[in-house]
Amino acid sequence: MKIKIYETSSRNQQKYDITDIVSGPKWTTGLNSQPGIFEFSMEIDSVVYLRDGDTIELVIDGKNVFKGKVFNRKKSKQKLWKIVAYDSKRYLQNQDTIVFGVNKLSDRFNNICQIQGIPHKVLDANGYQLASKVEDNESYFSMLEAAIAEVRENNNARFGIRDNFGTLELFDLNRGITKLVVGDKSLLTDYAYEASIDDSYNVVKVIKEDSETKKRQIYTASNSALIDRWGKLQMVEKVTDSDINAAQLKQRATDLLSANAKEVRTLSLDVVGSFPLEAGNSFTLDIAELRGEGFGSDTLALITKCVHNFDTAHTMSLEVEVI
Repeated sequence: MKIKIYETSSRNQQKYDITDIVSGPKWTTGLNSQPGIFEFSMEIDSVVYLRDGDTIELVIDGKNVFKGKVFNRKKSKQKLWKIVAYDSKRYLQNQDTIVFGVNKLSDRFNNICQIQGIPHKVLDANGYQLASKVEDNESYFSMLEAAIAEVRENNNARFGIRDNFGTLELFDLNRGITKLVVGDKSLLTDYAYEASIDDSYNVVKVIKEDSETKKRQIYTASNSALIDRWGKLQMVEKVTDSDINAAQLKQRATDLLSANAKEVRTLSLDVVGSFPLEAGNSFTLDIAELRGEGFGSDTLALITKCVHNFDTAHTMSLEVEVI
């Protein structure tokens, strides 16, 4: 694997090859509200001096992998700078107030990227019409994640946003399914699995109180089978929206129960490096010791966080969701 790292100065637009003075490069991607991150240490150099806003590029075997700007620099008595650069997803942390009419996920994605002046591309479209919504002082990440969640819930389609060397892309996660197998006989070096009901609930109460009369409407949803198995685990949500009717309150209780009446399972993997995996890709998981947990030899695992370490050897740390 041939790694090249470049820096372009935001002051004089001069581009430098800094590969030979960089150590410990690490590239991290995630599906949730976080940008892609590229971190490394850099020796003090008489020619190159990195500053905020400088552009960093990572190229592997001639393929453009990461492009972003320096956001954080640290220095101690050691003759090394610690550099953190973020890709263009970082600008989705900006906040705004937007009134969205009834439109599609791709419309909102395009609108937000145009407001921010971010190069963007819709790889996969979806015909579902999102409900109109007023987003007041919310991050662009929050707006898009809410839209993605609504599409998933109502249209059974799951989308993600990724940075492709400076261009934000909206894509269907099915696009990221690979033929890779990770398990006992392929790439896996270690894993950590946890199953917990610490944050699970099998009884949900939704309460709406009239501010004038002080009368309450209470709707309860429960799962008797899980109450017998776990004991009673109850959550309460208070609703202040006066426009919500009885049917909507009942549906809210049912939806909350559906989301919380389940065991939460997490799985992280240490894997031999395989390029170009990133968050949003999926692979086949085959770990014999976990078959008792329902993970068969043909289980599909979605990468929700991916860390590539390019130090002495190429390794990956993955957080995955079993689909």
